[in-house]
Amino acid sequence: MLQHLSEHPDARNLPPDLWEALEQEGADPYACDDAGRWLPGTDLPADKLLLLLRIAAAFGSPAAVDTQLARGAVLILHNIPVSGFSSVENLLNHALLPPGWQAYDARRQVQLPQRVTLAVPSVREGEIEQRHFDELQDLIIKGLAHSQPLWICLPHEMALPAPLVAEHCHQLTVPQVDADFLIALLRQTHSRTGRIDEAAARAALPPNGQLQELSTPALSFALRAPTAKKMAQRLSQALAAAAASPPEAHAPREEITGIGPAYDTARQLVADLRRWAEGGVAWNEIPHSLLLFGAPGTGKSHLARAMGRSAGVNYVQTSCAEWQSAGHLGDLLLAMRRSFDEARKNAPCILFIDEVDAISSRTSGDTHGSRYGSQVIAGLLEQMDRISREEGIMVVGACNHPQHIDPAVLRAGRFDIKIEMPLPSMAMLQHLLAERLQDAFPADALQQLARDCIGKTAADVDAAVRSARSEARHSGCALDLQLLRRHLQVMAQEENQDLLYRIAVHESGHAITSSSYGETITRISLSPSGGTIERDVPPNAGLSADIECQLYIHLAGRAAERLIFGTVSAGAGGGATSDLAQAARIALAVDHELGHGAYGNGWFGPQDPAQLAEPDRKRLREKLDYAEDHARALLYPHQQLLKDMAADLVQKREFDAKAVRSWLRDVPRKIGPEPVLDQ
Repeated sequence: MLQHLSEHPDARNLPPDLWEALEQEGADPYACDDAGRWLPGTDLPADKLLLLLRIAAAFGSPAAVDTQLARGAVLILHNIPVSGFSSVENLLNHALLPPGWQAYDARRQVQLPQRVTLAVPSVREGEIEQRHFDELQDLIIKGLAHSQPLWICLPHEMALPAPLVAEHCHQLTVPQVDADFLIALLRQTHSRTGRIDEAAARAALPPNGQLQELSTPALSFALRAPTAKKMAQRLSQALAAAAASPPEAHAPREEITGIGPAYDTARQLVADLRRWAEGGVAWNEIPHSLLLFGAPGTGKSHLARAMGRSAGVNYVQTSCAEWQSAGHLGDLLLAMRRSFDEARKNAPCILFIDEVDAISSRTSGDTHGSRYGSQVIAGLLEQMDRISREEGIMVVGACNHPQHIDPAVLRAGRFDIKIEMPLPSMAMLQHLLAERLQDAFPADALQQLARDCIGKTAADVDAAVRSARSEARHSGCALDLQLLRRHLQVMAQEENQDLLYRIAVHESGHAITSSSYGETITRISLSPSGGTIERDVPPNAGLSADIECQLYIHLAGRAAERLIFGTVSAGAGGGATSDLAQAARIALAVDHELGHGAYGNGWFGPQDPAQLAEPDRKRLREKLDYAEDHARALLYPHQQLLKDMAADLVQKREFDAKAVRSWLRDVPRKIGPEPVLDQ
């Protein structure tokens, strides 16, 4: 009877009145036996049964299974869900392998003539850890040691473990869940006859594309419905609800606020992402990636989050430190891959990778752990290349030291745009204060406060405003400028005007010397903690004259102090980025790396100034003394300009490019270095 019904799917096996009565009750007559019962007596585990159907479909026929039982056969089953690893052995033994054959996990010592050795990764809390991946390789090696067939189960996109060569293994991919699999499943879980109202069930099922996102909990809940049709309807409702529920990143669009090139670039990329989402531009016509670099606290992470909110797309955040915290090398690579997979799953999205410079460069010269670092870099390059070929994923990276990043990571196609986020300008600080304080103070007061905050980061401002508000709340007082200044540590009465003037003279000396050699000064800023100068260095051939000009520029601040005050401060020295440190590196490179100095064509690599022999120390001191003397001679005719410019900088605290041009318009340009005149 069942054979007949299976060959005639529209045949009715019940009397017409019973058929109609069952339909009116909401039952499925196709699935009912002659007593009107339609649910099977055995409650089958639906998730395991669905996996079995998919594995069977991958083979296609019993003959294909027999082929993989030949002596020495090696089979790789791809796309096994991680949740199904623990079930594979039982499924094969009870439903797929022919009589007399048994599948055993390779961890178990079993000697049988008709045995299939299974190499399956271990799982912990739904994830494959790297130690389990290493263990899988050991299991494969153990399985290859004898001639019984070896079957290897791998999840989606997991690489083929060594020592196998894919060309010598038979590979099958378990197909994704679709309507056909669910219909076959429902014939077992919702029928006494092996039949269901297939037309009604198919019409109610969601599209195959949505079924590929089917989770085990959603399937288990839907299968509690009494009939196949109602199960399909419940599944469609669950998947539709999940798709309709907006993630947090899909909150109402916000505009990117901020002033400066980095913010302008971010706004352009968001506009491109919106235009692509609306179909107005092809994906290959817009940049896919951005690297933000700059000092800590300048707002790189904040800007990346603002890009996600402004574009109205998902936002996935990770960092190299987060990858490393997963464990050793293999754990790190798996955590890295999961981050990129999460971005694919949430596309369109912005994938933000913080601390990109935590991955060392292969060109750094540091041989300690070089193999480890090379494998990490190779893993990152692979993931970035793969994701660059997929639409809808914009990668935004952030770091403090781009010079530490491997050049292969920085090239276009991996990071299309690279832009610096410097310390906030006075205009940006005023904007930040106005945004955080919500017009609690008049604009002129905020302008004065921003002037005094030059040298602070966006993070400094945020933290100070929060702590000032907290103190005001707990003390029961209103937030006033005095309280805010105290938390910002910019009390006007505590400023040392003599110190500010010395710093201003130092920075003005850099600016005059730099401009005289054809460089463009874009910004000069002054704060009690120090000054900064931003300059554009035009390309040059690296001649001796070009290198000497850079030495003069680096030591011009120190020369300006000696010229105006007769003494020098420690402001030119200090850390590895100080004027003296940079000048010393240039002078040493001339002798030991660039072939312009005392050793001619010899190349001896970067030198550690602390390890120099006395002759080299003496030569370095003489070069730096000469460079400072030359810079002082160059500044000598411009002493009044130096004093006036410094005094104005103390008052205004910041010069933009236009203000700098106004001050330096009468400074003559030099073609090259000149002989030093003793002043």
